[in-house]
Amino acid sequence: MAITTPAGHGATTDPYRVFFPLGILMGIAGVSIWPLFHWGVTSGYSGQSHAFIQTNCFLYAFIVGFLWTAVPRFTGTNAPGRAVQYFLAAILIAELIAFELYYFTAGHVLFVIAHVTFVAVVINCFLQRQHPPPETFVFVGLGLMAGLAASVINAASALTWISPAWQLPGKRLLTEGMVLLLVLGVGGFLGPRLLGFAQLPNFQNLEKLSDRKAVSWLLKWRSGFNAVCGLFLVASVVVEYGWNYTFVVWLRAVITTAVALVNVQPWRLPTTRTTLAWCVWVAHWLLIASLWLVAVFENNHIDFLHVMFMGAFTLLILAVGTRVVLSHGGYTLTEERRSWPLRIGLTATLIAISARLSAIIASTPHSYFSHLAWAAIVWIAGIGLWGIYLFRRIWIHQRGTERGT
Repeated sequence: MAITTPAGHGATTDPYRVFFPLGILMGIAGVSIWPLFHWGVTSGYSGQSHAFIQTNCFLYAFIVGFLWTAVPRFTGTNAPGRAVQYFLAAILIAELIAFELYYFTAGHVLFVIAHVTFVAVVINCFLQRQHPPPETFVFVGLGLMAGLAASVINAASALTWISPAWQLPGKRLLTEGMVLLLVLGVGGFLGPRLLGFAQLPNFQNLEKLSDRKAVSWLLKWRSGFNAVCGLFLVASVVVEYGWNYTFVVWLRAVITTAVALVNVQPWRLPTTRTTLAWCVWVAHWLLIASLWLVAVFENNHIDFLHVMFMGAFTLLILAVGTRVVLSHGGYTLTEERRSWPLRIGLTATLIAISARLSAIIASTPHSYFSHLAWAAIVWIAGIGLWGIYLFRRIWIHQRGTERGT
C-alpha cells in the first residue's frame, strides 16, 4: 500500500500535543525507581508506586492524548479546549507527585477526578456524534467503564471505606481491564490499517448516522462478538483477582487471542513494509504471548505480565504516537518507512523485556535489582530518544503553524 503525505488537518490545540510529551516524562519518572534504588541514590522503593505511575500517569497520558484527539474526529464533534486539557494535565502531574511520595490516598482520589473528566468528554462526543464509531470501539467503552470502577475501588480502599482485599482487583482492573480493553479497541481498528490490510477512513466523507442503511450481518456479528468478548474479559479480571479463581487466566488468553486474530489478523505479515507496521505487528504478538505465558507460568505471573506492559503497550505507543504526530502535523508518512527513532525504540523495548525477564533467574536480591535497573535504563533510552524525535515534530509544526508557515 502506498504511503502518501496526509493533508495537514491538525491544529495547535490538538490534545496529543500536551499529553504525549507529558506521558514520556511520566514514563521515565516511573521506571527510574529501579536504577535509583539499585545504585544507592534512594534508600527504598515501592513497587506499588511504580505500578500506579506507569498505569495512571504514563499509559493514561497517552490514552487521553490519543482518544481526545481521535474520538472527536471519529464522531464529527469538537475536541476539548485547552483549559480542560491543562486541567487534566495538572491533575496527572499532581498524581505523579503523590504516587512518587507514597501519598496513595491522594493519588487515587486525583485519578477519580482525572478519569471522570476524561470520560465526560468522551461521552459528550458520543452523545453528539454525527458518525457511528468503529465497531471495535465497544472495547473502548467497556475499558473506560472498567477504569471508572477501578478508580472508585482504589480510592475507596485507600480511604478505608472498603476492605483492603479490594486493592488487587482494583489495580488489575486498570492494567488487565481498562488498558487491555482500550488496546483491543484502538488496535482492532488501527491495527489492520497500519499493517496495510485496510484503508483508513476519509473523515470528510464519513457516513452520517441519518444516512445509515441497513447494517450488514457481518458487521452485526463482529459488533456482538466484540461486546461479548469485552464483557467476559472484565468478568475474568474480577473473578480471578476478587475470588482467586486463577483458571480464568486461560479464558482471558483465549479471548484476547481470538479478538486479535479476528480484528487485526497478525498471522499475516504486514503488506505495508514500514518500521511502524512492524512495531504494530510485533506488539500484537507480544500481547498474545504475554497472556499465554502468564497462564502457563503461574508462579511468574508478574514477570510475564511485563511482556504486555513493557512490550505490547510500549510498542503500540511508539507506533500510534508516531502516526498521530506525523498525520496531524502534516508530515509525510514516508518517515514511517525506515524510521530510526522507531527502530531504536523497538530494539530497546525488546532488549528491556529480555533484561526484565532474566530477573526470574536471579540468584540474589542484588542480582534481581540489577536486572530491573538495566531493563529500566534500556527502556528509558529507547523511549527517551524516540521522545526527542516526537518533541521536535510537535514543536516544529506548532511553531510553523503559529507563524503561519
